[in-house]
Amino acid sequence: MDIISHTLTGVAVGTVIATISNGSWKRKSLIILIGGFGGALPDFDAISLWSKFDQTIGSLLNLDNSGKEIYFGKFWYSHHAALHSILAPIILILLSIIPYSIINKDLEISKIKANVIKRKYSILAFFFGFIFHLLEDMPTPASVWGGVNLFFPSSGYIGGFGKIWWWNNYDLVLIIFSVIVLNLLVNIIPKSYYFIKIRTSIVLFSLGLMLFLFQINTRAVNFSYSGHTTNYNNFESQSKLIQKEILGESLFNTMTKIDNKIPLNF
Repeated sequence: MDIISHTLTGVAVGTVIATISNGSWKRKSLIILIGGFGGALPDFDAISLWSKFDQTIGSLLNLDNSGKEIYFGKFWYSHHAALHSILAPIILILLSIIPYSIINKDLEISKIKANVIKRKYSILAFFFGFIFHLLEDMPTPASVWGGVNLFFPSSGYIGGFGKIWWWNNYDLVLIIFSVIVLNLLVNIIPKSYYFIKIRTSIVLFSLGLMLFLFQINTRAVNFSYSGHTTNYNNFESQSKLIQKEILGESLFNTMTKIDNKIPLNF
């Protein structure tokens, strides 16, 4: 899926964790932003497609392969590789905790544990925002990767089912966006209704997830392909046609206008 959908999914996850935290709006906002950051971060490995990658990072690291070769390759640092694994967010969380503990001279296990507990909601938002990104990539085409390297350092890739196209999944974006809006409204409910808020937030997210999965599994087109495909433009057109049928012409045109104004695949 596209970076916008992944980020919004992380934000949606963040709204649930923010509800559970029952903290101030400042604290909730931070949790939601961290969830969005976690949702977007796995695609940082696409930096190898940056036009100046070879002259900068590639040259600095004296890499033998071009950025394009890295992106479409099966190196551990390629797209859909190590950064698309369950291990990645765990390592990143540890890397954020250890330097903080060193700087603050809190190297005792009890103090490190206390810092983790203090930031548990932000950590959970980041972790699950990250994980949902990996899960969302699995229904897309296999392409050159064959899925995501979920259990890195294992060499196996999981996914590549071709149930949805890479982008133009406006129905899925609207489901995610609806979950975000509804859960933000839930957070307006007074803190005294804490348990009602938690249940409502989880139910809304679960319903959104079920509808999301239903939409993925009822596409009339099989987008599967391995390697590179000459049918790319046709798949793209079929994806848009599916959206027009699902959303209706008016809403589809509105989403297309929004899509065209955003300089990213959407």
